[in-house]
Amino acid sequence: GESQRLYLHIDGGAMNYGGDLQDKLFTLSQANAVIGGGLYYKLSDHIALEGSLVTGKLASSDAKSNTESYRRNLSFYSTITEASLLVRVNLWDAPGDKRFTPYATMGIGFFHFNPYAYSPAGVKTFLRPLRTEGQGLPQYPDREIYKLNEFCIPFGGGITYAISDHVMMGAELNFRKTFTDYIDDVSSKRYADTAVIRAMRGDLAAKMSFRSDETDNPYTFSDRITRGNPDKKDVYYSCVIKLYISLDGLFSPGNNSETRSIRK
Repeated sequence: GESQRLYLHIDGGAMNYGGDLQDKLFTLSQANAVIGGGLYYKLSDHIALEGSLVTGKLASSDAKSNTESYRRNLSFYSTITEASLLVRVNLWDAPGDKRFTPYATMGIGFFHFNPYAYSPAGVKTFLRPLRTEGQGLPQYPDREIYKLNEFCIPFGGGITYAISDHVMMGAELNFRKTFTDYIDDVSSKRYADTAVIRAMRGDLAAKMSFRSDETDNPYTFSDRITRGNPDKKDVYYSCVIKLYISLDGLFSPGNNSETRSIRK
């Protein structure tokens, strides 16, 4: 019989972010769940295409930082929904010549995000409409309102193990290079003047833009230096376990009894 080519995949694991509110480049501290799925199609023994739709949550808080940035006291949460198409290069043919194979993967993705935080009163508040860095205000003509839908470049690698011709298990680490610095609503080096934000966008916006005054060691206006780093874009990444189930039998009944056994 013919080797299986088309699989459904179901994914679950942890997702995290790297950016202005995260000290470490890679960490599972403050990670959240991610789930997803899609289709996997083997073009040849070594090349495959994988389409995925995933949703997860990103979050980070200065209050949990061990560095001086706890004084800044900013935080964010965001649901991430991402569609991607990746090309995958398998070192070995599995299921086929081998039961397992390491692989590398890269492609293009499109994702939606929308950062929010909790006000001092505990109210969930979306941050983009507040213009916390003066985006779109006439006083800050160089600060543009950011988009909530962006492209990304997913890349990574993993390993799959064929339990049978029809079922594979895998583990994957996948990074996303993005072209936005606003997944966390933080980018500009300098704070916008809270008086300007209050006048233009209201009290809540001013409160959410500068939160150091909620700490035991607040910045004064003179030393309120750095809010973000505009030179480094945000990234996010996921560690997932994947289950692959062959769909070939659905389209060609009768081939099921005659599947190719895995050669030792």
